[in-house]
Amino acid sequence: MYTQLTCPQCGTPYTAEVHQVIDSKHTPQLKQQLLNGQLNVAVCPNCGAGGQIATLMLFHDAEYETFMVYVPQELHLSQVQREQMIGQLTKQVMDELPPEERRAYMFQPQMMMNYQTFMEKVLETEGITPEMISRQKKQSELLQTLIRADKDVQDVLLKERAGEIDETFFAMLQQFVDMASQLQDNQQMVKLTNLRARLMTETAVGQRLEQQQMALHKLSREAKKQGGLTPAMLVNHIVANQEQPHVVDALVMAGQGALQYEFFSLLSAEIEKAEKAGDKAAVNRLTDLRADLLKLYEGMQQQSKNIMQAAMTTLDTILAAPDKNQALAENAQNIDEAFMTVLVAKMHEADEKNDMTQFQALNEIHSLIYAQMERTLPPHVQLLNQLVRSESPEEQAQLLSENEQFVSDDLIQLIDQVLEQAEGQGQEELNGRLQSVKTLIQARL
Repeated sequence: MYTQLTCPQCGTPYTAEVHQVIDSKHTPQLKQQLLNGQLNVAVCPNCGAGGQIATLMLFHDAEYETFMVYVPQELHLSQVQREQMIGQLTKQVMDELPPEERRAYMFQPQMMMNYQTFMEKVLETEGITPEMISRQKKQSELLQTLIRADKDVQDVLLKERAGEIDETFFAMLQQFVDMASQLQDNQQMVKLTNLRARLMTETAVGQRLEQQQMALHKLSREAKKQGGLTPAMLVNHIVANQEQPHVVDALVMAGQGALQYEFFSLLSAEIEKAEKAGDKAAVNRLTDLRADLLKLYEGMQQQSKNIMQAAMTTLDTILAAPDKNQALAENAQNIDEAFMTVLVAKMHEADEKNDMTQFQALNEIHSLIYAQMERTLPPHVQLLNQLVRSESPEEQAQLLSENEQFVSDDLIQLIDQVLEQAEGQGQEELNGRLQSVKTLIQARL
């Protein structure tokens, strides 16, 4: 559903989408947004200020029989109000579930007043236990102590708490490095860089990570030199590092796009070479690796197929709806890159078949999506889009007169940024329109 908000920073009224029911099975994308901290987040289209919207959320995971409602204390609801709202959400979920999926535990949802406790319960359905959360908290405290400590204290801590330094610990350290870089805190950067260098050489996990980074750097360097990663290139690097499984894993993750028929054919050829050379250990390693990667490849293919099928189903639903705007709003969480890929492909197909009725229906959806996206952009960006689409200098002049408050050096800077991108992509027509708009604005300034 959508709710009306007023920005506390600049007073701009705007609407934001709110989701109150998160079901791991039926709306997995909402669960992922919740885990990423992106669910029910509102951003003012004018000034960019925003944050999380305080609202009730019902979370359901059938596999774990988890059925709970988070009730933000800042809503200041009375007991009667809480019970009424929880009852409404529970009824909504039950009504939408097929009878065979309804269970007794759903009639008594667990109420959560603390957001941290609520999220811990959600994380448990991802296999992340309170013990794991506690461990990460200790790791965070250890990292901050190491950053502040002198060498002698670091020596003691690295010896006594070596077991807490793992891949997660290094990920935390990288976050600190990124933050110091953004803040241009050179003093902190020196401390963090020295600490990372020490951990890379003096801890087992650091040494493994360094080996991975070196292998990935070699692969990346060759790919850039050759104009892109190829299946043959990935096979060569995997074979060269076959005795280090952690390095092979990193190479595979980085080069998933090269997992094609040619890759498996070349890998099979390497196995045959090892057989002829009598290297049984290499044959076993590479054969096991091929089996694992075939499973990974098949899984990726199936996942891609499922994503595209889901996007096609969403498109069919919107095409069949009498009110396209409403249908787009109801399916907003499904309007993603895969959906746009399917939509554009279907438009191209309709155009080739000269099916103008289908093309116009698809083009209407395409236009509505971009119109909705544009409404979320800052006003000066919206103005630039309108200026570029204008058919005449008179229309552009009229737009500038109606939006004088946005005619400024900031708008010129925005145009320069877009011009740079247009030139890099060879978009000559867009480049010409932008130059004309820039000249018109400069004349006014």
